Parts: sequence; structure tokens; C-alpha cells
Amino acid sequence: MNAPLWMSDENAVVIRRLWLHERDQWCQHLLRLSPQDRRSRFAGAVNDGFIRNYCRTQEPLGLTLIGAFVNGELRGVAEFRLLDHDWPRRAELAFSVEEEHQGRGIGSELFRRMVMYARNRSVEKVYITTEPGNERMRAVARKFGMELSASYGEVEGRLEVLWPNYASYMEEFMAEGTALLQEAGNRLMRWPAA
Repeated sequence: MNAPLWMSDENAVVIRRLWLHERDQWCQHLLRLSPQDRRSRFAGAVNDGFIRNYCRTQEPLGLTLIGAFVNGELRGVAEFRLLDHDWPRRAELAFSVEEEHQGRGIGSELFRRMVMYARNRSVEKVYITTEPGNERMRAVARKFGMELSASYGEVEGRLEVLWPNYASYMEEFMAEGTALLQEAGNRLMRWPAA
């Protein structure tokens, strides 16, 4: 039996929230996506200029990013955006994983962390929008019980999120803390010997 992806020594994956000063890494990640993965992420063909503008114009405090770092490099990102500040709260989720790192469970873990993040902010419903051909994203959405419906060349997913509790808060706290400790350990392992 293989170790979970985030505990494996080879191609170690650390999943944690991105800091504001790491936003440029997010943009570089989006620029590295293949044309098909860009299409899957943005529900249409986009060029480098579109991606740079998208990253530049996102309100820093209105968007939460959770990153998947493989050997210290950002290779997957989940995005959480509140749709409004009224009650009940609703949010839109999106995620992307670079082609060579797909099929390892990174997208599923990013999605799980986003749902947990939404839950702990008292978000009642989360949504995704994707192309009908994006089978990977639809498979992840179905895995988490998301209700999918197709219309006008898009597939929309909707999930009602559980109310937060002590266990959900602790799960998020422990996941972030463990990721930061793991990242610090990985940096020490790569530190050049004197």
C-alpha cells in the first residue's frame, strides 16, 4: 500500500494556504498549465495575457488560495471566492493541477481543503463551473457529493456545506500546522551541508 501523497518522501507534496507574497507563484503556476488544462480551469481558451491580467486584477482579500507544493514548487492551486457577504453565504471554488502531477490525488485533496475552508467560514453552499469535457473535475466533484447540472455548454456543481464545529476547526488548524512543519522539514533536508 502506498503512503498518502503528502507523506511520501519521493515527490513530497505539501498542501497549505498561500501567503500574499506568494501570489506571483500562483500566476506562474497558471501560466505553466497546458492549453487543455487552461481551458478546463477557465472554461475556455485563454492566453498568457489573459492569465496575467486575471492574477493582477483579483482582489487580494477576496480570494483565498490553497497550494500544492511538490518538492517545494507550486504545482496545484485551489481558489476560494465568496460570491457575496450576505447570509446565507455562498462561494465559488476552482482548482488546477499541472499535467505532470495529475492523477495523484492532488486535485481531490485541494478540493477537500477548500470545502473544509468554506465550512469553517459558515459558507452554506459552494459552486464550481466547468466545461462538459472536464471529466477530472466532474469526477472530483462527484466524489464529494456535489450535485452537477449541465446548461448552455457548461456544467455547474453545487454542494451544501455542513455547519462548522470544533472538530472541523481543529482539522483545518492541524492540516495547516502539519503542512508548515513538513515544509520546514523539507527545507532543512535540502539545506546545503557546510
